[in-house]
Amino acid sequence: MDKLKIAVVGTGSRAGAHLRTIPKLDPIYQLVGVCDIDERRAAEVAQRMNVSGYTDVETLIASASPDVLLITIPPDGHHVITEIAASHGVHVITETPIATTLPCADRMIDAADRYGVKLEVAENVWRWPRERLKRKLVDAGLIGEITHAHLWYTSGSYHGMNAIRTLVQSEAVRVIGHAKEIGECTWEVGVVEFENGVSLVYEFPTRRRGNYWEIDGTKGAILGEELQIYAGNEIETYPIQTVTTEVNGVEVVDHARVDTDPPVIWENPLKTYGLRDMDDVARGAELHSIYRAVVEGGDAEYGAINGRKDQEILIALRESARRGGEPIDLPLTEVTAHEERHHQKYREKYGVDPFDTIEAQKTILFPRRGVAWEAR
Repeated sequence: MDKLKIAVVGTGSRAGAHLRTIPKLDPIYQLVGVCDIDERRAAEVAQRMNVSGYTDVETLIASASPDVLLITIPPDGHHVITEIAASHGVHVITETPIATTLPCADRMIDAADRYGVKLEVAENVWRWPRERLKRKLVDAGLIGEITHAHLWYTSGSYHGMNAIRTLVQSEAVRVIGHAKEIGECTWEVGVVEFENGVSLVYEFPTRRRGNYWEIDGTKGAILGEELQIYAGNEIETYPIQTVTTEVNGVEVVDHARVDTDPPVIWENPLKTYGLRDMDDVARGAELHSIYRAVVEGGDAEYGAINGRKDQEILIALRESARRGGEPIDLPLTEVTAHEERHHQKYREKYGVDPFDTIEAQKTILFPRRGVAWEAR
């Protein structure tokens, strides 16, 4: 089995999560370096991982020769690091969202195509074991034809759009959005219409409810962690379970299941790697996806286009809200005012245009707030 060399750019909390997963994939990956603009943090994390630390991406690439670069810096810098890596023939997996605006996402996609490298997005939600199982429940027809969905999301709503798109299995064609300032928070709500006739009611709540979604069908529904099947006037309820097992002395995710008759089961294909929880499984799947794309050829499992679509829905909703609830058709055909505000903030913060040459942008600092991660 070919082993790829991988390096991580950024040493914040999300990088820490990935750096706990990568060593478990030792048969397919060798960590060769970490990079952070904070020299102390780069050195500290490098020492913990027994690799070299860098403060410059091009120096990292020249010295460590990674096959794959994992980007965990804030999203406004994703297009810069991706283009640098791609220009050196290095494949990229980037944290979510793919970018803050679609033109920046397109610049990443174009760079990968131009230099012939693979580009994957580390979208974790649809890769959670219970979400993989939900997709199997939908595919098996247990809830019948999907009619509508509800989504509440409070921590990066592109994740929620990913979850809904995966289950609805159709593309969004129209959105209507509304937003209101409540104290220091923004409450937003919207309706997303899909090509297959399904409608989604979405809310970014300010309190009480966290991240939660429901899918309703003609024969049943999936409500959070529960499957409901309609039986006449009765409702049969089945909990969605995640089952663990012990592998080499470590408790790992074995499978997810619902005990219908017969049961529906999603088996974790990566259980031998010792992935301990749902997000560990998702990170392992993300890394395995780009590994297969590089070694075996073909596309990454999710890819940049899907990451772009998740973000496009949210951008359109916020643009609709900005226009007072005006319906907006998808796909978007022009840069929105919502995106232009992001571009202007970029110019003000970094002193360059996000569409300047990479040479003009690569010395920009993209700091992530928070303390360095703790290994465990």
